[in-house]
Amino acid sequence: MKKFLILSLTAFLILQHKSVAQISAGVYQLSSGTFAAIGSNPDNKMFGEARIGAGGNVDIEGTFGYNFVQRDEVNFYSGFHLGVDDQGNDNDLYLGIPLGVFVKPFPSTRNFGFLLEASPIFPTGESNNYFRAGIGLKYTFR
Repeated sequence: MKKFLILSLTAFLILQHKSVAQISAGVYQLSSGTFAAIGSNPDNKMFGEARIGAGGNVDIEGTFGYNFVQRDEVNFYSGFHLGVDDQGNDNDLYLGIPLGVFVKPFPSTRNFGFLLEASPIFPTGESNNYFRAGIGLKYTFR
């Protein structure tokens, strides 16, 4: 299942780019752990990201977003997460619905910004639903 998630996200990211590839990289401290991310341009109307959770448990997550508000200094987005949570003996799939704000406060460089995100998480299996939120840093290579 992890391979399917990674392949799906990779295909989405490849189809997303038309001519010039713009890739973003980020590090997020969410309430469920620390995530490293790589994805498409967060300034596109639709964007995607692959996230890997670090720490005691390894989580793999695909995040797909849609920017409802797009400005030079801020984007407001929502979408969904689809991931695998490696807690305990079983690997639970989960679905999340993120609400996020990507703030680019420095006029001299709009490549760097801060991410604020909150998301209810709905795992399959015996795990309970939970809510996660956090902050992160993101840089877009243009």
